[in-house]
Amino acid sequence: MRNSPTDEHLLKQMEEIEYVKEARNYLLSFDDVNENILDAQLHEWKERKPTNLEDLFRAFLLHAQNRQGMPNSVGDISNLSSVLCDFQPKKVGEIYSSWEDIFDAIVASEYSPPGRMVKENSKSYWVIYCKSIISVAKFLSSYESISEFDAFVDGFLTNEYSRLALPLLLKEELFGFGFALACDFLKESGYPHFIKPDTHINDIARGLGITSASNDFQIFKDVVAYCRRINVVPYELDKLFWLVGSGRFYNFNVKIPSSKWEFIQIIRAKELGQ
Repeated sequence: MRNSPTDEHLLKQMEEIEYVKEARNYLLSFDDVNENILDAQLHEWKERKPTNLEDLFRAFLLHAQNRQGMPNSVGDISNLSSVLCDFQPKKVGEIYSSWEDIFDAIVASEYSPPGRMVKENSKSYWVIYCKSIISVAKFLSSYESISEFDAFVDGFLTNEYSRLALPLLLKEELFGFGFALACDFLKESGYPHFIKPDTHINDIARGLGITSASNDFQIFKDVVAYCRRINVVPYELDKLFWLVGSGRFYNFNVKIPSSKWEFIQIIRAKELGQ
């Protein structure tokens, strides 16, 4: 007897739920990984939520330097506290009218960053970073509290289409924030309903048939829809696939020799009954 469309849908849903179980089992097959370590990484988002606008501003600025070499040039952003008014975005927006003002204030401060500060070089990490700082400060200046910002984010969570609009908006509003970086900021700053379409998530999602897309925009939409179907928090799915791909349990200084390609092959072999 052929399965009805409803039966086929339920079978597919069961297969998709098994993907999460299989990913967990794959990671737990390594000697250095146990349930406690794995769950701590998957639920880390609960500990990362900013409790005030100052923490939110710092989180944005940490992500703004998420490009190769920039952290080594900028150094510990805590050293910018006095220049950035103890990370109060509204005050920063009031005191400084341009990125040049912030750049000059850092040069005049007591902080000597590890990287050279060359104002005339548009490709300088410090020029780029100061442009990010002023754009983030002005963006956050319109919010009076973290709860107001939370309500702003919640307004985009209606479905995968509206959710997609938030990182796209941040990409336009914040200098230096591409779509993927905006997604990463959201999911790593206590907003678990977002995923970052990076190389590991993209490859695994395509390998398992969750998406057939080649662009981050569509992959984001397909993976978020998948998470809704199987009732899994997007952050946790994102982190699970990322751990399979990277093998890096960074909170525990553990690195396992995992392989996303091996994992995909295991799933495919089981689906073929091999």
